[in-house]
Amino acid sequence: MRATPLVALLALVGCSGEAQPVGLGEPLFVRNGVFQTGELPGTAPSDAGATVLPGITAVESANNVISAAQGGKSYAGRTTPEAWSVGVRLDALGTGWWMIPVGGADPSYNNELTWQLTADFGGAITPGLHRLRFVALDAQGRGGAQREARVCVLPAVPDNLNACDPTIAPPDAVLSLAWDTDADLDLVVVTPEGKIVDARHPTTAPVTGTAVDPAALRDPSTGTLDRNSNAGCAIDHIRRENLVWQGAPAPGTYRVYVSLFDACRQPAARFRVTLTRRADGASPGTHRPAETLRRDGIVTAIAARGGATLGTFVAEVTLP
Repeated sequence: MRATPLVALLALVGCSGEAQPVGLGEPLFVRNGVFQTGELPGTAPSDAGATVLPGITAVESANNVISAAQGGKSYAGRTTPEAWSVGVRLDALGTGWWMIPVGGADPSYNNELTWQLTADFGGAITPGLHRLRFVALDAQGRGGAQREARVCVLPAVPDNLNACDPTIAPPDAVLSLAWDTDADLDLVVVTPEGKIVDARHPTTAPVTGTAVDPAALRDPSTGTLDRNSNAGCAIDHIRRENLVWQGAPAPGTYRVYVSLFDACRQPAARFRVTLTRRADGASPGTHRPAETLRRDGIVTAIAARGGATLGTFVAEVTLP
């Protein structure tokens, strides 16, 4: 196993022997990493030559899509044998970069050194395409050729990757509920036909007898709830639920409510309900989501009813 340079160890561990909470406000936080202020060392990818050492030889991840405020995103890869550590930075955002030690040699790849990290992404990162830059560092902290990975940061409201490729059409309509505390709130919508859409009945598809027609579930005009956030006070920290129509919704007036299912020991929760509609983009053949309605409110713990009522009335929305 390789060790990190002494300066890195001193940055990571203080006199008490405990990890220092440095870099907590950064748009990128690397767990068990050492935060360094300033620019990422090394040669920029556009200028890097194949002989600039030490080098990053591989960067691997399950995918290049980052959800809003996503935690626990894993990256791994390999470096040339000269490396002692790996640095990483997201674009030019924040005030610095992160460093992790390299691991053992991989005999399957000519004894190149392995590395891995787990990253948390902040919720304030602008949705769209961003660049993660990686660099291998030698024992003196000198960087070689940087390597770039493009990542797509998604907005909180589902957009079908439109933020990263405006030629991809976003959903026709999205009703979204967001709130600010770890309480269990539910988005509740009553369709023009009178169906109550909530966590227990998560689509606008009509019910025939006791069942929903499977064809209706595949119809893009059917709205679907994407999650039941903080259900039963099992806190997921997402604090958002979205009712998504990929195609034009069935026409009519929809009544929108916010239900406090359980306060989860919180005194109150402030919420925001928005309606986002598909619109034409600035260039031919492109699209964009456009917010057409916003309502803010607050519910207090005394309003918790465990789903026994529709909740607080927010708005009537005429679609499509």
